[in-house]
Amino acid sequence: MRILFMNSVFPGRFRSLAQTLGALPNNTVLFLAETGQRFAISGVRRLRLAPPAPCDSDDAAEREAVTRLRRAACAGNAMLSLRKDGFVPDLVCAAANMGGSFYVRDIFPRAFYATFADWFYNNGESHCFFTQGTPRPPAEFASARVCNLWEYNAICDSHLAVTSSIWQRAQYPEALQGGIKVVHNGINTKFFAPEEEFGAAAEGEAGPWKGNGHELVTFCGPMHDPARGFDQFKQCLPRLLELRPNCFVVLAWLDTARTGQLENGVPRCGEQKEAGPAMRRAVDILGIDQRYRARVHLLGARSLKEYRAMLQNATVHVHMAAPHVFSTGLLEAMACGSLVLASDTPPVREVVQDGVNGLLCDFWDHEAMAAALAEALEKAPQLGHLRRNARQTVLRSYDADVQTRRMIDLIFSSMGAMAG
Repeated sequence: MRILFMNSVFPGRFRSLAQTLGALPNNTVLFLAETGQRFAISGVRRLRLAPPAPCDSDDAAEREAVTRLRRAACAGNAMLSLRKDGFVPDLVCAAANMGGSFYVRDIFPRAFYATFADWFYNNGESHCFFTQGTPRPPAEFASARVCNLWEYNAICDSHLAVTSSIWQRAQYPEALQGGIKVVHNGINTKFFAPEEEFGAAAEGEAGPWKGNGHELVTFCGPMHDPARGFDQFKQCLPRLLELRPNCFVVLAWLDTARTGQLENGVPRCGEQKEAGPAMRRAVDILGIDQRYRARVHLLGARSLKEYRAMLQNATVHVHMAAPHVFSTGLLEAMACGSLVLASDTPPVREVVQDGVNGLLCDFWDHEAMAAALAEALEKAPQLGHLRRNARQTVLRSYDADVQTRRMIDLIFSSMGAMAG
């Protein structure tokens, strides 16, 4: 079988699927991408696309539309070159949202086209979440409307449309929802597992979470992204540190400007530089009283094993998520057996049941968040069943090996149904 993957980043969401299909005998697998990690996938040939030239316009919607059309043209020309060279795919797997697959059906009309839908913008809860229900000016939705055009095109052109969560599917118009399947990519539950499953910690996994004997609260999310709740968590810290004098806090954020990539769905966060002026300024941003500062650590780019060790050693891990695309960070923490305190928002409630496999709190109420964290730290020794249930939830519904087999079965059965 001849298979073509298309995504802005290599391999991105298609890593496990490309690995599995590339390993099958008699498959020829090509992957078109603009950027990505510098590693090879056995059986997969990577082809680089030039990124689209920027659009110089004062109109945000125009910039969005022109950039996506230019990306579509670059990808279309690459597909035409492949066809000229004799490569005509039987299967195309492509991301819906960035425009690269815009001309798939025109250039490869006989290929089975599977599209992976990320997000559809609407004027519902996700759009008004940060205004707490107050409608935004219509002009603020212009760029989002342009983004939706590519989702419409991909889903209506495709033979199979897949998205990652029930919440994400529910954002699409009712006329499209019935044709969208829900299959999450899953995470590597062999790598993301409780520390006791690995025995002694591997060399290089030491960090501020090791050997301190304190209660440990962890948080991972970029400071600049309001959807990940950094500001809300920051506001709860003074009260939390006052309530729990033995509490120790570790925060990490995604240094994508420096690394540019994700590995295995996990952001690499960089060297710890707590003594440097940049880190001191970052601590100042938190507004922590001087007497508490020794108990708060901010981390830069860290290896995957160190990231995992942080999750494994957390007394409580905090995960905040606005109503938007489902974050795998929650699953990684749960797979490591973390006791998770998460925001009571729709994408989180799809996975976390309060008091069953984790704890939920109000995204906006930082005083209640501090109180909930203090209570979770107090009761943590009695909440081992929540940790175990959290891992079982991920093993049951989000294991990457299982999800990849589900995805392949869905694709092949859909191809068979179309051929029959």
